[in-house]
Amino acid sequence: MKARKVFKRMLILLSIILLIAIIQYIPALFLQTPDMQIKEGQYVCVYFQNGDEKGAQEVFDLLESTSKDIRQKLGFTSPYKTKMYIYKSQSTFQMRKLGLITLIFAPEWYIGDNKDEIALMVSPYAKVEVHDHDGILSAAPHEMIHTINYLINPRLSYWIDNGVAGYLSNQVPQSERISRKRVPAFQDIQTENEIKFGTIGGYDYSYSYIEYLDKTYGWDKVVEIVKGGSYQDVFSKSEKEIYDGWVKHLE
Repeated sequence: MKARKVFKRMLILLSIILLIAIIQYIPALFLQTPDMQIKEGQYVCVYFQNGDEKGAQEVFDLLESTSKDIRQKLGFTSPYKTKMYIYKSQSTFQMRKLGLITLIFAPEWYIGDNKDEIALMVSPYAKVEVHDHDGILSAAPHEMIHTINYLINPRLSYWIDNGVAGYLSNQVPQSERISRKRVPAFQDIQTENEIKFGTIGGYDYSYSYIEYLDKTYGWDKVVEIVKGGSYQDVFSKSEKEIYDGWVKHLE
């Protein structure tokens, strides 16, 4: 009898936990808000909320003008049009990514991401403490590149994915920003955790890494890595040897 009561209580508790999990994730199931409109071009489809026509137009124009060159550099020939969802507030964007829980732990710099082949970001006119209009706008090609990288190679590492996205979108890191953080250790650049990645200076350092590969070995080698080639096959060196060469280059 006692065991039955314990089992019943555990079942109720598990049901409550499951219900909370479902409720918190509901916003992430519906990327499109009820008031959204769409701008469709040759390369992208931009979804935006009412009242954000100016921001959406700026993002749309930037993506349409940069898509062709980016696709050519990555050897991406698919007719797929990147879907970009733009939200007027940072909190709305964060909830659409992972649900209500993101409002608790998401860092203040978190303004854009992708869900596989779909991109999400805040409007250039959203009020964000650590980003201005131009900084947010410059993130649009970065997020678009993530979607292309995913379609080319869904298993691409977070390090290479972000390095290529930053490099091709010309998000050149400021030297003083890099100097404030130590060079990530080899094991650090293996992380797939976006919070840790940002903490170790991953966005700036991964840009530097891709720049090093491009200048030292050629862009075609970078594309081979994006497509899933092994370091040994592409560079005739191990990943650790390439990493060590990059660190020496930084010094």
